[in-house]
Amino acid sequence: MAIIKTKNGTYRLRIYRSKELQEITKEPKLFEKTFKTKREAREAEKNFNIETFDILKHGHLQKSNSTDISFEEFYKSVWLSDYIDGHLSTRTTAPSRATIKGTKDIFRIHNLPMFGDYSLNELNDNKNFVLEKMKKKSIEYANFKIIRSYVNSIFDWAEELEYIERNNLTKSLSRIRSIKKETLKSAKKEEDLYLNQNQLQEWISAFEYDYKKDLLTMQDYLLFIITLILADRKSETYALKWKHINFKTSQISVNKALDRFGIEKNTKGNKNTIFVISSETLSLLEQWKHVQQIALDDLGIKQNEEQLLFTFKDYKGNVNQPLHIDYLNYRMNSVRRRHPYLEKASPHKLRHTAATLAKQSGKSLEEISEALTHSDTHVTKNYVNAPDIISSPLGESLFNERGYF
Repeated sequence: MAIIKTKNGTYRLRIYRSKELQEITKEPKLFEKTFKTKREAREAEKNFNIETFDILKHGHLQKSNSTDISFEEFYKSVWLSDYIDGHLSTRTTAPSRATIKGTKDIFRIHNLPMFGDYSLNELNDNKNFVLEKMKKKSIEYANFKIIRSYVNSIFDWAEELEYIERNNLTKSLSRIRSIKKETLKSAKKEEDLYLNQNQLQEWISAFEYDYKKDLLTMQDYLLFIITLILADRKSETYALKWKHINFKTSQISVNKALDRFGIEKNTKGNKNTIFVISSETLSLLEQWKHVQQIALDDLGIKQNEEQLLFTFKDYKGNVNQPLHIDYLNYRMNSVRRRHPYLEKASPHKLRHTAATLAKQSGKSLEEISEALTHSDTHVTKNYVNAPDIISSPLGESLFNERGYF
């Protein structure tokens, strides 16, 4: 049994199975796997030993039987339908289609491969086995908390419906840290979270250049500009309709967003915000409205106040459809491929950039929070990636008062 560092900088774990273990599992004598880090290799070694102990103790790694419902069967036949109907949440509304899709993905990719074959009682009674699986997952997956919450929900609901006597896992699972997320957070440099003034100007210039060279459509150019100016969430820009643009007062109203399926929903926190825009931005919008009207007329579609500002033709050939969730990301990536000197950026990074540069220019946290449509300044602090500048240190006044300076 050994962990060896390879020439490539990875770590190879080698463990030899005993004859007894080979007879039970029908696995070969040598277990061998390579990991990126030594920590991952050690976790795998530890997990292998726990599973080995369980197999030798019971004659097999315990699976579900006909008298005890499996984790997967409970999830599919009981938990999922109740979750979709909203019975498992304290919220007054059932989960959205996008949320349900995300939940199913978490189970398909993570939870079912870990626990699907085992019965609820076997897992509930074998705490060490579950904990080791979850510890390993906390190293591999950054959003570990959502995995943990769904596992807990399964056992809480099983207890509620008396499939198990009580949930033995909640307290222990709550102690597992999100190691992957913590590692990624500590590795991030503050300056990587936003674009500085020069980097932002390079992005704007690159978009302008590509637009003038017909490498971008007017829609793509304006989509980038509006998202940057409003510093909103891209889903909120996607949801803009002509009724939200007031050409008389030079205002844009942001009160809706689109989910990943293009379905309209309320903004985060149900915010309704009116932004006053410049005459230059208003002029661009007027030009785009005229260009879009001509394009829609050619398709036999009449432009009205309910028409989305930005649409696309989907892969099925359907025209005038709400933008794909990553539409702006793809456009920004294409611009960066043509201009490789550009700093890596995304629509969300533009939001961080606007907040940080505003703080550096003297805007207060309260003003920035209001512009970002946050519920309070605690959330805004995560977007302002610049140090506080104190014009006069508090202690300096003490020296001034006593004539030391």
